[in-house]
Amino acid sequence: MRSETAENRRKKLIQLVHVGKAKMGLSDESYRAFLTGVCGRDSAKKMTIRQLEQALREMRKNGFEQTPNRVKPEEEGGANLEQLEYIKGMWAKCARNKSDKALLAFVDRIAHVKSLRFLTVYTARDVILALRDMMIKAGFDPDTSEEAVHG
Repeated sequence: MRSETAENRRKKLIQLVHVGKAKMGLSDESYRAFLTGVCGRDSAKKMTIRQLEQALREMRKNGFEQTPNRVKPEEEGGANLEQLEYIKGMWAKCARNKSDKALLAFVDRIAHVKSLRFLTVYTARDVILALRDMMIKAGFDPDTSEEAVHG
């Protein structure tokens, strides 16, 4: 198990060295010369974990800035489980066509996404507000989810 973890770490380090090469704008020749100068090997694949870590340290000293894993803007602040369950519950209560396909079409119309998993906190809020209006029009009180008494 430990060797598998070490191999995964090694692969990750090789990827980082290659990213460093690209971000530093090194040609293949310059890259190989750099690696040879730092570790005595001309290829990241021929290096040990310790040598890869040394190469990365040297790249950072020479201007390579590793950016943290970025979250895509469309994935930032994804809708939470409570919002998704609330949407599904409201849909089951007031929709004429209660199918998942109909729910997805509704969500696409409101939030312009093809699946509930792509909803953000904000787009989920828009869907919930639209469903609240739909519940009121269908004669339900969205706060108690009971039928509203008319008159």
